[in-house]
Amino acid sequence: MFRRVNLTGSVWERVRLLDVRFEDCDLSGARWTDVSLDRVEVTGSRLLGLQAAGVRLRHVRLTRVHAPLSVWQRADAAHLHLNGCDLSEASFMEANLPGAVLRDCRLHRTDLRGAQLDGADLRGSALGGLRAGAADLQGVTVEAAQVLDLAHLLGVQIEELPGEA
Repeated sequence: MFRRVNLTGSVWERVRLLDVRFEDCDLSGARWTDVSLDRVEVTGSRLLGLQAAGVRLRHVRLTRVHAPLSVWQRADAAHLHLNGCDLSEASFMEANLPGAVLRDCRLHRTDLRGAQLDGADLRGSALGGLRAGAADLQGVTVEAAQVLDLAHLLGVQIEELPGEA
């Protein structure tokens, strides 16, 4: 258990974390290379600008995590749950995230291009400006209200008819 620990700018290489909990920690600007997280929970922490490209995530839960500008490119995840997280302008390019649950997350300008998201659940998350292609979102579950945020990805322009005078 790490509680209120400042790990800002830390560098982890070839590290495996098993059965670990981070609570109210600061991992902003950290760089993870060849890192594996198994049964890890991160709650109320800051991961601003975290560089975790290629990380392996198994049974990982992030709750109320502030992680804008974080990089998770080519991450490989199974049983990933994110709840109430800010992932604005984060990158999950080419990540393997099948069945991931991103509930009530802020995904403003988050990059999901090339990600494998089959079975992922984005319900309740803010999707405005999401960066992805229509093929990237195959098999993703969203709410009806979120479809308007995704229309631009399909090249659909939505305009209201002008009112009659």
